[in-house]
Amino acid sequence: MKISDYLRSDLCIMQMQAKTKEEAVKEISLKLAQEGKINDMDKFIRDILEREGLGSTGIGHGIAVPHARTDTVSDFVIGFGRSSEGINFNAIDGENVNLIFLMGANPKELNLYLRLLAELSKFLMKASFRRELMEAKGGDDVLAAIKRSEEEQ
Repeated sequence: MKISDYLRSDLCIMQMQAKTKEEAVKEISLKLAQEGKINDMDKFIRDILEREGLGSTGIGHGIAVPHARTDTVSDFVIGFGRSSEGINFNAIDGENVNLIFLMGANPKELNLYLRLLAELSKFLMKASFRRELMEAKGGDDVLAAIKRSEEEQ
């Protein structure tokens, strides 16, 4: 399984309204819930923010990958959000975050969850990939960038 098997263009928010980490998690979570991906949105958000409390998922280079294992999803879910202004995620490099991939996985899907998290992290370390995401006009462009990266592996 690959990230492109789970992320759809309608799960991408190209102009996030969020100003804070909590608002960003809520905004992407709402999109996932509206698409029927989450059983209990409030608990999903609590699980993500609880995990975030263990250590920031702001990994540097303007990226955050908030994630959690949670029983509020039946499989693996992923949503994407982009903030042109940037959001403080307490990233390890101290910079604001523009690109956010929010992920949740049922605890039974631990191997899949870890594999997809590692795969996404690899892509995000490439400046060219990050630039493509920042320049993307819509969710279809985001998916195209991901699929190209998956093919290059």
